[in-house]
Amino acid sequence: MNSTSTLLIGTTGMLKAAALHAVARSKQAVLLSRHAEDFTFGSDTLDRKLTRLALSYEDEAAFLDAVAAQAPYDLALTWIRPRGEILRAALDGMIAPGGTLIEVMGSRSILLGTSGEASLAERRAGALALQPGVTYAQVILGFVIEETGSRWLRHEEISAAAIAQMEHPQPRLVAGTLEPWERRPQ
Repeated sequence: MNSTSTLLIGTTGMLKAAALHAVARSKQAVLLSRHAEDFTFGSDTLDRKLTRLALSYEDEAAFLDAVAAQAPYDLALTWIRPRGEILRAALDGMIAPGGTLIEVMGSRSILLGTSGEASLAERRAGALALQPGVTYAQVILGFVIEETGSRWLRHEEISAAAIAQMEHPQPRLVAGTLEPWERRPQ
């Protein structure tokens, strides 16, 4: 997938390889991170494509203003904590027609709410189903069961799942496994 404009939120750590993949296929990219000014791919070619915005989504108004100023985006790759639902909803409208939004979510995002309401992942899928012309793809982060126990995913496994969603998006991709839940790492 090639894009004109890419949005990267929360991608400077475990998703760095996926961000690199996205930027390599983009004409320009906007990277939002609390420490964006220090971020580099280590490649002048890729780094020149980046507009770095050192912001935290804790200040939603400033964050959304900065994101909106660069919109629309053909591709968005995001890792946003569950409490950022208002931010997530606002970003939905900043995806260009025909664009793709990939949301990476933790394993708890598929759990039902305490009063039986839909999970975060289900609420997001429902909201994006109402967004015509946008491809929506989730990456749910699971864990890996090994002979000696279980472990959380490694950065390269997380990025590989995000890259798979960029190349061949599907509604939901679970990286690792979510079952049996009681075997997850503690």
